[in-house]
Amino acid sequence: MKPKPPERPEVLYPKILKQLQEILGEDLLGLAVFGSASADRYIKGRSDINLMILKTDGSGHRVGRLMDFYQQWAPANVAVPLVVTPNYLAASQDVFPIEFLVMAAEHKRLFGKDPLADLQISPSDLRLQLERELKAKIMAMRSRLIMSGGKKDALKGLIADSLSAFTALFKAYLHLIKGSFPNHPASVLEAMDEAGVQLGAFHKMGRVKIGDLKLSAGELTALIENALAELSDLSKNVDQLAIAKES
Repeated sequence: MKPKPPERPEVLYPKILKQLQEILGEDLLGLAVFGSASADRYIKGRSDINLMILKTDGSGHRVGRLMDFYQQWAPANVAVPLVVTPNYLAASQDVFPIEFLVMAAEHKRLFGKDPLADLQISPSDLRLQLERELKAKIMAMRSRLIMSGGKKDALKGLIADSLSAFTALFKAYLHLIKGSFPNHPASVLEAMDEAGVQLGAFHKMGRVKIGDLKLSAGELTALIENALAELSDLSKNVDQLAIAKES
């Protein structure tokens, strides 16, 4: 019988851990859950259960053993696990500082060594990735807007995807200028407002996503264009952050 999304994700952890220990044995160094399933934002049937598996360096490439594990737990909304090794983590914090920063801020250790503890995120590396990701996602957003053909479903899909994609970048910006950030997406926008960043279009996009604001296709297009303008201003701010000159 296939597992179903649980009311509370923690009820699955003992079984998941037991199975991983049987599959990986001594190669399993640690296990953590990150994202909404590690906090009070988990919603049954909607939230993924995101796992990070820490394996020994010598076994990092042998991930085929986890194929059946994933197929078994996918119906319960367990996402494809992130498999890392100590050496990979040590060598990748300068490449993926945003991802590690966001994951570390909202996670729980389930077993062994915590793979997301004691991370050393360089502000200069964080600023550089933030600028790169902002500019790349702005270009992608422009392209998707053109490709939408002005169709409402496509425009709404772009809005929903953009809210998710840019929330992590907003968290990185808040970390750079304030040293901290809230985890809940709605609170992130409020914190950006308090930091003096104008994101009125994103507030409206959030209302569109939940169905609180009904707009025509033309109005949706204008809203996305306004969001692009706000993101371009933010990108300029990131480019001018003093920390860029300190590295």
